[in-house]
Amino acid sequence: MKPIVKQKRSKVGFADLYLERYGSGSAEGLPEPDPDLFLIVVIPAFKEPGLAASIDALLACDPPGVKWEIIVNINYPEFSAASVIETSRESLAATKRIIENLSRDDVKIHCLWNPDIPNRHAGVGLARKIAMDQAILRFNAVGRRDGLLLSFDADSFCEPGYLKRIVCFYHDHPSARTANIYFEHPLTGLLDKRIYHSIAQYELYLRYMRLALELTGHPHSIHTVGSSFSLRARTYIRVNGMGRDKAGEDFYFLHKCILLRNFWEINDTSVYPSSRESDRVSFGTGASVHQQMQTEHVLEVYCLESFYPLMEFFNRVEAFWHHLERKEDIDADLLSISPGLEEFAWMKNARQRIWEMHRDSAGLDTFRDKFFAWFNGFMVLKYLNEVHKRHYAKSPVSREAVRLGEILGICNAENVETLLLNYREYEKNRGNRKII
Repeated sequence: MKPIVKQKRSKVGFADLYLERYGSGSAEGLPEPDPDLFLIVVIPAFKEPGLAASIDALLACDPPGVKWEIIVNINYPEFSAASVIETSRESLAATKRIIENLSRDDVKIHCLWNPDIPNRHAGVGLARKIAMDQAILRFNAVGRRDGLLLSFDADSFCEPGYLKRIVCFYHDHPSARTANIYFEHPLTGLLDKRIYHSIAQYELYLRYMRLALELTGHPHSIHTVGSSFSLRARTYIRVNGMGRDKAGEDFYFLHKCILLRNFWEINDTSVYPSSRESDRVSFGTGASVHQQMQTEHVLEVYCLESFYPLMEFFNRVEAFWHHLERKEDIDADLLSISPGLEEFAWMKNARQRIWEMHRDSAGLDTFRDKFFAWFNGFMVLKYLNEVHKRHYAKSPVSREAVRLGEILGICNAENVETLLLNYREYEKNRGNRKII
């Protein structure tokens, strides 16, 4: 099969230093990678009875026109329940059957088996890291620093054009380092109707948060969904790989990637993450649905007013660079924006930090980069949590999403599900776009 991208190779061993310092080890018994290997999909799998269906969804995609692989990492922590071990063994057997019956020459499937991981390390972060590090090891063997890593989940599906469109995107944008992929949680199916209502609220929450942050002018407004992002092998190395976080690994990882710039979003294909509830991690999609199902409360979100001080704060970054003469000038500026922001900035020693960034920057662009690397997405969440203790009150996500929609031109709706569809349409219609 003729590749649809020009195959470039760098010197074999481009990732040696990363693998030596940060790698999670090699997997014995895997065959040598194809010299033309260009794309690897990684799937961490813990307590996943539907793993085979997700692999089948990838195999059912339109051929991407390149040599590609799927790396599955079946894992569970030490002292796991017998049911977890049994599910894992069933997933292993199902994956092996798929491998044995595979009769294509463009794709290979590899299954890693990592049982009894020490509890102090076990989690989705380490599981995803092990699979991604193995992908880097294979790209390193063939000198493919521009190879593509796709992060997927063991309970996700995708539309048929998923692989081909992603390969085409990176072919058309050779400077792209990282790209998020459009996603939609299923809103109908065989699950309890309350689960679909809960996931609609949670996905609306994600889209509201992303667009509210974008409204403030923060340049790093992105989705952070573990089943729907992609990046070059060289990008993975530059950020020292995936973290070992037990939850939120995608959030921390992607906010490292965006600091390298050339961060895009691909909106002409879609991933369909699972809508099910889950107790596997402490926060995230499954955990949010699980909590809503337990309490049957409406999901609340940070109110829109709490984002307005950030908008004014970020708008003053250029003024900080051009007119900052004394550290005390920063205090006056922050207090004039809002008491809540001033209190938070004092807690985070903002005056000193901004002064140091100003001192250490050669120009406005450098200063701006330093500023938003400091006041990043995680800092924004800390601010929102802090100011909602005293200065603001959380509100139902549907209410705040309607208010934000009025500003952005997103049509209102009487129910959460329709409002979410309108938010989806708004984001998808923006097309493939560069974030920064």
